[in-house]
Amino acid sequence: MVASLSLLPSLAERYTVLLDLARTLTSTLAPAALCPEVHAHVGRVLPTSAFAIALADPADGMREVFRAGAAGGAAALTDTELEHLRAGDFVLRAGGPGTPALLAAPLLRQERLLGWLAAERKEGPSFEAADAHFLLAVGGLASVAVDNARLFAEARRRGEEAEQLQSIARDLNASLEILEVAERIAARAREIGRGSILVWLREGAAARAIARAGETDVAMLEERPLPPLVLERIGAVAAAADPARHGVPADVAETAPVGELDDALLAGLGRVVIPLTLGTRLIGFLGVEAPVGQAPTPDQIRMLRRMAPHAASALENARLHAEVLRLSLTDPLVQLPNRRQLDIFLEKEFEAARRGRPLCFVLYDLDRFKQYNDAHGHRAGDIALIRFADILRAETRAMNLAARYGGEEFATVLAGTNRLGGLAHAERVRRRIQAEFKGELSISAGVAEFTSAMNTAIELVVEADRALYRAKMDGRNRVYVAES
Repeated sequence: MVASLSLLPSLAERYTVLLDLARTLTSTLAPAALCPEVHAHVGRVLPTSAFAIALADPADGMREVFRAGAAGGAAALTDTELEHLRAGDFVLRAGGPGTPALLAAPLLRQERLLGWLAAERKEGPSFEAADAHFLLAVGGLASVAVDNARLFAEARRRGEEAEQLQSIARDLNASLEILEVAERIAARAREIGRGSILVWLREGAAARAIARAGETDVAMLEERPLPPLVLERIGAVAAAADPARHGVPADVAETAPVGELDDALLAGLGRVVIPLTLGTRLIGFLGVEAPVGQAPTPDQIRMLRRMAPHAASALENARLHAEVLRLSLTDPLVQLPNRRQLDIFLEKEFEAARRGRPLCFVLYDLDRFKQYNDAHGHRAGDIALIRFADILRAETRAMNLAARYGGEEFATVLAGTNRLGGLAHAERVRRRIQAEFKGELSISAGVAEFTSAMNTAIELVVEADRALYRAKMDGRNRVYVAES
């Protein structure tokens, strides 16, 4: 029952491409360089005969700006297909004699269609749903990069101030870890304005301090409520904004006094508070704290406002990176860590065990799951897997890890636990499954404890697998501990 501790190559490769693409696009500032990078990354896992990218042009509508491969392939996208893209959906055309198969995905940003990606295939199988979801994910990353590139293009037109903004944006986009991004935002904002800087991240109806530069009485991770009026006001300001200013209205950008939102509603976030928005969506705030007489000048505030879209975009990039990483480490059906995350966690805990910390590994298998699937249908089988995962999650402490091992097999890594603790844990899970399914389904489990004779984590897995095999052979619905 032991298999290689790795994901299926196709899934692993696609997640790797998404992660690589996210890193590449955050450092690719020129629009002309974005398209070849997107094509190169897509081509690693999605074979095509042609690949095209179109961007919105105010004068010409959608204009194709990049094409690799065969020219004159599929017919242009229809108005109906463009409406599908505007709704965030993909377009999938089957191929035929002389007609290539086509798959298109939108470059969608804040409900604006910035363009599209299109892959064509003249030979071989038509595109599948998995290909479509992959290209949608690529489009989500590329749309952020396209928007960033537009911001950079504007910045370059604005002389010395724009050069400073480019330096700031490169710095902010050099990391994909959200706390590091926030610290970079705080540091660069303090270079612009006087006083201390706080970076607040919106979390629902509250804002949380996640970075600071300079002295402040606000503790990190401290939370402040956001009154509904604040959210309504910021949304209205962003909606009425001149698009060329990216969320800052003309009268505010050029003539507003020091307090951009100069009422008491945001007093807890700083003396000067600048919203970080993407479209009409509030990402967070920059708060400037300064003594009376030392507040930032209007020019400094204007520069902080021009920095705000870059800061918001960098935070959003970090969030997207975290989401892609989460998807690459999570089983989509049961929402438990997948085999890849299990491998990473087990290797870390195995090294800790070699330094003297107890470690148990438990391998579970749903008994006669194929028969259950055949009798009740695949949907019922999926629900059974989800219910089992919920029980396993509830019975596993936060410091440990419950994961889907593959198919109907699951596993738990129990750090700081010996064989007796592992046996007790597995028995609790077994009894709960017995009660949950009223005897229709049961589990068998194998428990293995780390020993000093083991050199690799796979040896621990092998011992648990052998114990599981004995439990199956001796009648199922039981837990066996590996023989020392």
